[in-house]
Amino acid sequence: MSNIIQVSSETLTIAAPAELVWQVVIDFKHYPQWNEFCPSIEAALEVGSPVKMQVNLGNGLQEQVEYITFIDAPAKITWSMENKDGDPIHADRSQVITAVSDTQCTYVTYDDFSGDFAATMVDQMGEQVRTGFNLCARNLKARAEAIYKAS
Repeated sequence: MSNIIQVSSETLTIAAPAELVWQVVIDFKHYPQWNEFCPSIEAALEVGSPVKMQVNLGNGLQEQVEYITFIDAPAKITWSMENKDGDPIHADRSQVITAVSDTQCTYVTYDDFSGDFAATMVDQMGEQVRTGFNLCARNLKARAEAIYKAS
């Protein structure tokens, strides 16, 4: 397997507690209310659960199924492609929340791509992925801050 190529959103500071931001991230049922990048997602919050989602990489919604591979509440969740040996591309998407204070945290989301064709895929689609991740991050920030302000 080749080296990892990471495509990341900007790291945003969110004026809301990390636990509240975590709750927004894992509240899959409400993604249509705030997430323009991934407006549809179905999953159970457990390692191994399929993550059935639709993502918008600029060409309309595309169906994807990945699997939750890591949960460290309230700091990080990762879902991954099936990632079988010999697959030309492997991908692991992480969302990371880091508490800065009781009322503020940072958020970043990224995909770690690897495999024989990862570099080609990132050359072709990396900016679309980055744009989508930045949209997701900005949408999350707006949603979490609105919820916190209203509480």
